[in-house]
Amino acid sequence: MQAFNEFRHMPPSFWAMVKYISETLGYTIRGQGVVRTYSVDEIHHLVSQNGIVVDYDTVLTAKFYFDKRADLLNNVVRCNLMDAGMAKEAFLSLYPLYKENHFQCKLPMNKQKGAMKQVAFFTAIINILAEDVIRHSSVYNGSLGFNDDPRGLIYILDEENHLIGASSRRFDGAYPSIINPKIVWEIKEYYYATTFGSRVADGVYETQLDGYEFRDISYRSRKPIAHVFFLDAYKTWWVDGKSYLCRIIDILNSNLVDEVIVGKEVFTRWPELLGSIIEK
Repeated sequence: MQAFNEFRHMPPSFWAMVKYISETLGYTIRGQGVVRTYSVDEIHHLVSQNGIVVDYDTVLTAKFYFDKRADLLNNVVRCNLMDAGMAKEAFLSLYPLYKENHFQCKLPMNKQKGAMKQVAFFTAIINILAEDVIRHSSVYNGSLGFNDDPRGLIYILDEENHLIGASSRRFDGAYPSIINPKIVWEIKEYYYATTFGSRVADGVYETQLDGYEFRDISYRSRKPIAHVFFLDAYKTWWVDGKSYLCRIIDILNSNLVDEVIVGKEVFTRWPELLGSIIEK
């Protein structure tokens, strides 16, 4: 998923209002299991009742945004989210490609115990697809070609190899490496989570802070870094975490992440996105 074109240049004040309306009126329709939108009258009444000055055109723009956010989440995101069984089946469909072609990328295990200890299915899918794209690209030289398990921060060097920027956190992948990457990604798969805990919520906030950091690094270095957020797990994100999905869409549209790839969307959008960056 990419940002809605109509809202790419909205000021911070607009996104502050989006947060205020969403938080105050609620993100979902209780008992119906869907993300809600708001009428012009509801928005106008809320801001007027609380002494907040908002012009009518901005209210209309906000209404338009909320409609698009709700439609995207209810009709696209929900349909793309996988559960553990679906993710395992998807991974197993790719595993022969990995095995028969002697792929080098890692297939990490999740951090669960007992019967839930499995391959991190979504991460493995992302890695296999990335290696397949690179192997079919003009830059393939026999090596893996990307960092599938960064154990360090992202570093940006200028043309004279002066260090001019660094990330505060490690990411889940980078192309071509963690030094001057063209794209970095983080992965939030929670197939076996039993509750929507602080770890999941913190991941959303971290992504937002990463966005501010990359915005600053890209501005100073004149080297744009594509920042991609992968997420999956139907129960965690849809059943328990719809409000956080709303916040992720807000982060995307306020230009703090370049793309969000959800569940089954990985099979179509990820190869297309990575391929476009490699061949740029």
